[in-house]
Amino acid sequence: MVKKLKLRGKLLILSIIISIIPVAILGAVSVENTIQTMDEEAQKKINTDLQIAEYILNQRLNFLSKSLELVSDNIALSIKSKNLSDLKTIALNLKNTTNSDFVIIFDKDGKVLASSNNNKTGYIDLKHIIKKVLSGGEINSIEIIDETTLKNENLFNKTVIPITITEHSIEVNKTIETRALGLVSAKPILDENGNVIGGILVCDVLNKDYKLVDEISKHSGDVVTIFLDGIRVSTNVKNENGTRAVGTLVSKEVYNKVVRQGEIYQGRAFVVDKWYLTSYKPIYNSDGEIIGMLFVGTPEQPFIELQQNIKSHTILIGFLSILLALIVSFVLSETIISPIKKLKSAAEKISSGDYNIYVNVNSNDEIGELAKAFNKMAEDVRKSHEALKKHAKELEESYEKLKEVDRLKSEIISIVSHELRTPLTSIKGYVELVLDGLMGELNENQRRCLEIAKNNIDRLKRLIDNMLDLSKIESGAIKFDIKDIKVKDMINEVLNSLQPLTKEKNIEVKCDIEDNLTAKVDKDRIIQVLINLIENAIKFSPVKGVIEIHAFRDKNYAHIIIKDYGPGIPKKDLERIFDKFYQVNFPKIKRDGAGLGLAICKSIIEAHGGKIWVESELGKGSAFHILLPME
Repeated sequence: MVKKLKLRGKLLILSIIISIIPVAILGAVSVENTIQTMDEEAQKKINTDLQIAEYILNQRLNFLSKSLELVSDNIALSIKSKNLSDLKTIALNLKNTTNSDFVIIFDKDGKVLASSNNNKTGYIDLKHIIKKVLSGGEINSIEIIDETTLKNENLFNKTVIPITITEHSIEVNKTIETRALGLVSAKPILDENGNVIGGILVCDVLNKDYKLVDEISKHSGDVVTIFLDGIRVSTNVKNENGTRAVGTLVSKEVYNKVVRQGEIYQGRAFVVDKWYLTSYKPIYNSDGEIIGMLFVGTPEQPFIELQQNIKSHTILIGFLSILLALIVSFVLSETIISPIKKLKSAAEKISSGDYNIYVNVNSNDEIGELAKAFNKMAEDVRKSHEALKKHAKELEESYEKLKEVDRLKSEIISIVSHELRTPLTSIKGYVELVLDGLMGELNENQRRCLEIAKNNIDRLKRLIDNMLDLSKIESGAIKFDIKDIKVKDMINEVLNSLQPLTKEKNIEVKCDIEDNLTAKVDKDRIIQVLINLIENAIKFSPVKGVIEIHAFRDKNYAHIIIKDYGPGIPKKDLERIFDKFYQVNFPKIKRDGAGLGLAICKSIIEAHGGKIWVESELGKGSAFHILLPME
């Protein structure tokens, strides 16, 4: 009984761990995903609400612009006749119908003929805007209204804003903002000939005007602010005392990104006295200058509280789940312990190499099924182990046979090559003596026959040398003299030696080789490879053809490409092109080798730790690539 209690205790501890881990992971992932989704959806809503805010501002501007269009046709005659009384009436009516702050009508010199806000004439407001209008342009944008204009239109006292410094805010070197931000719509007035004779301008000043921000909030449910530079001039963000936070400043982080860099700011930001989820966008005037910002946001605290509630409920659910798992585990532990112990014991025997094992569990539940599956697995493992042992033995025997065959092949090649080299050298010597006339004078037929014999002896000697080289490289008998070698020097040396061949076919060789490109190689062996590849390129190039040679750094390798524009290699031959004794059949080109050249090239390059491959398209030529290690 004591043993059972101990095992049950272990099972209970295991159950706790098994319960806690998935619940903890699931809870953490669920909470994290939920919070992330909430944040993302909240930010998406705020971004959408910012678009709504822009739309409402633009709608207001469009309304002002449409209102101007309705009255502009009636103004031309009054401007030409300087009927100031009619112009005054038009300005007042337009101000009332548009619910704007002021309307001015001006002549072609920009001087005010009539204002909705005073009886003065002859002065000039908003020079930079009026100048554009008198040039024939229309204005429909948010603009900065200067102090002089505000005073001329009797709006200064209404729009001046005291500045309040808050936590995290930017710093300014003034205590009041005397300028204003306004929705401005203006257009030129034309006579019957299309000449500009004046203009009309309507302005809706935004400073301390809360109609638009409250309308936007009504549609979006968020708080809204319109900034002049970094100062809140119209807002429904509240101070701690519940008043509108007009005159407070934006945070430094937001100001730098939006006003200075001209980017949209989205995310968490400090607003007046608390953190908000926000979206800020630059406001541009008609000159494309950033003059302020449009802000939409919502306090972060309700989201934090909701997230805390989600976390608390998740923890509670997790705790109840663990408690329930412990109760169920305690009830079932007794029926689970015994078969598990048997399976554990059997598993230990299998792990120690005893595959003749059988677990007897008299149960029809999942544990019984597990025991049956375990017994089947043990039998399968035993059979697989026996099969693997047999297969491994067969592989070992085959490997030894292959090693012996390869050794015998290399030995035969070496013996045959050495045995052939000596008599061939002797034969060549005697043939050359006869050709030199030392054995008597030869007629033309005799000389021609001996020349053919000499060429075939040379060809056979090259074949023997290649076979010996390949055998030595494959067996590792050749020791490479590895040094840092300039790639350009090797290529130039090869091209100089092959110059007679290129001249014979009038072939142009184009080189594009990086200066100071080096590789750690055996110079003589790599030159042997380059000679073989460039000779092949010359051989397969047409008369007056072009060969391209490129060399450049490719990560830790020197990458050499030798490209010709010959017949190309058929697709079926590409995979075997580097095989020993393999030759591609070209009907119009005489074969004068044994098919060992590229095999030797491959062996030399791979012995250096490099790579070689070919890319080819039939009828368009071939490009051989070599990678040589630089380190």
